[in-house]
Amino acid sequence: MPSTGRVLVGVVGLPGAGKSTLVARLQQSFGLRRVCRDAIRRAMFPDCRWSPTEKRAAFRASLLAAEVNLALGCSTVFDGMTLARERERDKAAAVARAAGARWVVLWLDLPAALARARIAADRDAHPAGDRTPELVDAVAERFEPPSGAAWIDAALDADAVLAQAHAVVQEAITRDA
Repeated sequence: MPSTGRVLVGVVGLPGAGKSTLVARLQQSFGLRRVCRDAIRRAMFPDCRWSPTEKRAAFRASLLAAEVNLALGCSTVFDGMTLARERERDKAAAVARAAGARWVVLWLDLPAALARARIAADRDAHPAGDRTPELVDAVAERFEPPSGAAWIDAALDADAVLAQAHAVVQEAITRDA
């Protein structure tokens, strides 16, 4: 069991669930380092086509960035990815385990219709070029509900979502530390 107080936080949910909003607030509350796959993908591929190949490469780079952050003693949170598949979460968990950090999974659960509406309302404000209401359906089709995750109703207001997530992350940081 890790006793370092370091955590690697994965925020799971459909596009539009409020992951980036929550990540920004957790980053501020805990001083977490943010690893954003969208930013990494844009940096790796200036003429990004938002292809699955580019997405996979950026995911690998995100895992490496988290590994480095944890090796430097810095707790980290992932942004810019849904972590919709168990195998993605397993890879991130392995990074945390190898570093002696805790893997914390927050599941922002939101009905697809509400996620589509949120994206339609703020599409231009988000850095991901492939973020559309149709992307919600594509992610929902492949979504595998996370086991052992802290479930959070993402339809709640941002303060209520933060309060629940904050309590989970705080407990993970202080447990056995």
